[in-house]
Amino acid sequence: MVVTAIHVGTLVWTQGADGSRVAAPVIAVGSTPVPATHEVVRLALADGRLVYVSPGHPTADGRRVGELVAGDRYDEATVTSVGRVRYDAGATFDILPAGATGLYWANGVLLGSTLH
Repeated sequence: MVVTAIHVGTLVWTQGADGSRVAAPVIAVGSTPVPATHEVVRLALADGRLVYVSPGHPTADGRRVGELVAGDRYDEATVTSVGRVRYDAGATFDILPAGATGLYWANGVLLGSTLH
């Protein structure tokens, strides 16, 4: 699902307090205007998962995505590459799912929320 298609009430996968994957509704959607020079991180994991996300976006383990480097362990996989790519959409977007953790899966990669 494209993040711009998500709205309050959309069901997403979040992490429950016990670590399980559970469906929960989105309770907040936010956007932040960014300059035309904004870059996002292309985060690739060894198991094939790939996500594009702002460098300052929180990870599920309390780091920032932009702090990850190849060889790090993240979300039960090894980070294979962390590169920057130009992002020209004009704004970045984030969601906050209902539930105990505020964590959610984006393209199969567990992330924190900036709205939490």
